[in-house]
Amino acid sequence: MGDRIFDKLADPEKLHGNPIFVFAADPLASAGIQGLGYIQYPEPHFRTHPEFLQLQRDLVADASIDGLLMTPADAEILALEERLFDQTEVTPIVRVNAETGIWNPRFGNYRSALSQPFQTVFPEDMKSYCESLIRPALECQIHIGLYSITLNNDVYADQKMLEAYIQFAHIVGEIEEFGHILEVFLPNIRIPGMDDEKRGMYVADSIVRTMNYLRKNQRPQFLKTAFTTAQVWRELMSFDPTLIIGALGGPRQNSRKTLQLANDVSRNGGRAILFGRAIFQDDNPIGITNALRSVLDGDEPDQAYARYQQLSGNYR
Repeated sequence: MGDRIFDKLADPEKLHGNPIFVFAADPLASAGIQGLGYIQYPEPHFRTHPEFLQLQRDLVADASIDGLLMTPADAEILALEERLFDQTEVTPIVRVNAETGIWNPRFGNYRSALSQPFQTVFPEDMKSYCESLIRPALECQIHIGLYSITLNNDVYADQKMLEAYIQFAHIVGEIEEFGHILEVFLPNIRIPGMDDEKRGMYVADSIVRTMNYLRKNQRPQFLKTAFTTAQVWRELMSFDPTLIIGALGGPRQNSRKTLQLANDVSRNGGRAILFGRAIFQDDNPIGITNALRSVLDGDEPDQAYARYQQLSGNYR
């Protein structure tokens, strides 16, 4: 019942050969009407919220993913009201903050400013998360949440960001049977003199430093950050074997590059991918999900892409 991620985390050998795959179905924490992707059928339109809920149901039923990351509102519908995870191994995950660096409404200007902390599910509410939403007798079975931070090489903004996270980690560390995933974004503003490799090094060093502020019970189950270069990634993967590192998908380019990114992550020591736009903005979300699973299981990207193209020819 929704334990696949926990099973993999408990078995390093299984995790090594079969990395964690999470569908990041939390774009409404960032954007608005345009945030769920543009689809062509039955006529061109921005995907509606009911259509996006159905996509989440379909991906859980397909079972190529190991986890589904939801907003608190979608978690209430899918995990609590519908009991979607009662009869599946797919693990439900809820986003527990939405720092300002991910706010992205049309004509918004938030992303050009230094990211600031913003909580959406407060730590003191997490233990009673299910009970606070529906009657106490109903157990929602959500045992893990995602928390994101962005560090911008600015001492005052980064101090606020890290203080908020450390406080969160200390509180969650005392909540029995609830853990967290930490997402660390690249700087959301341009830093002079930093290319992608240098930004990757900056974030890698920041991750290592931040983990040393935490006791074992306070540390994340695993981390999610951006893949920049193979060298930076391998350095981070090999530095501390107790840290399980995964990659975010970032903006979608095309299906072939999505598969290549998953390959680069896993072949260079990454043990998880958490992809959102690369899936729900694809013309065939189920098809690209199956192809990503096959790459994580060892297939070459070209091989997976050829199968994806063949299946997508019949997808409508």
